[in-house]
Amino acid sequence: MTTSTSARNIDKTPKNDILFKILFGNPKHPRLLIALLNAVLNLDAPITGVTITQTELTPETIGKKGVRLDILAKTSDKKIINIEIQKKDEHNMLERSLFNWSRIFSGQAEVSEEYINLKKTICINILAFKLFNDGRYWHKGFLTDPKTHERLTDLLEIHFLELKKIKKRKPDSPIMFWLEFIDNPESERIKKMYELEAVFSEAKEVYDKAIADPSVQELLRIHDKAERDYNDAIARNRREGEQVGGHQKAVDVAQNLLKIKLPLPQIAQITGLSIEEVEKIKNSN
Repeated sequence: MTTSTSARNIDKTPKNDILFKILFGNPKHPRLLIALLNAVLNLDAPITGVTITQTELTPETIGKKGVRLDILAKTSDKKIINIEIQKKDEHNMLERSLFNWSRIFSGQAEVSEEYINLKKTICINILAFKLFNDGRYWHKGFLTDPKTHERLTDLLEIHFLELKKIKKRKPDSPIMFWLEFIDNPESERIKKMYELEAVFSEAKEVYDKAIADPSVQELLRIHDKAERDYNDAIARNRREGEQVGGHQKAVDVAQNLLKIKLPLPQIAQITGLSIEEVEKIKNSN
């Protein structure tokens, strides 16, 4: 017997990327994103303003299989920051994040623009699964010299924050508050922290209002169905990919996966094609 969407236990924490985007990707309350970014980046000069590139959340956009729900923002000092929540381990997170960084970084360039004008691009990945085998919940990546550890450029910065590893740490800092809040806003561990800072209580108010909103509940339902359809399509095409008997079959499978907007590194992994070959297939369509 198939479980209906309405009977499913839909995740209503900010780990659900619909709620994550409503909370942190809404220009109406940018303080939440600013506070989260400041907690992660810990800059000498804190971020005071952001411009959020908002994709409107509508049933039409949410119903598309494979729709991207990450948040892209520019700070007042021109840094470009991409932040997303990832619930499922698809075994390509490092490649996916590097690919996303390169897409955003290179997207700045115009024919007339000089390389010297390219701005720092930061990718922040909040993960609901374990990515690294050590006990650290936070890994940061930069481009450095392996011998001297000298940072070669400040233009690249990538963060991975693993929610599965935070339970052994006390929620006694802004970053730990935000990670615990994203994992479970009703957690007993952070109830007292809501009283410490206005932005913490604002986050809880925005969250409570969102999950009580019938229109948001409908978006969650539609997204849940689209996500299941998407995963079914991936599984079906993966099975076909495992049976690839020649280059043309691999190309056919890649074309199907491109239609559901699967990331290029994952298409390459499924089909055995190189990322460059997948890119050529994409551009030829």
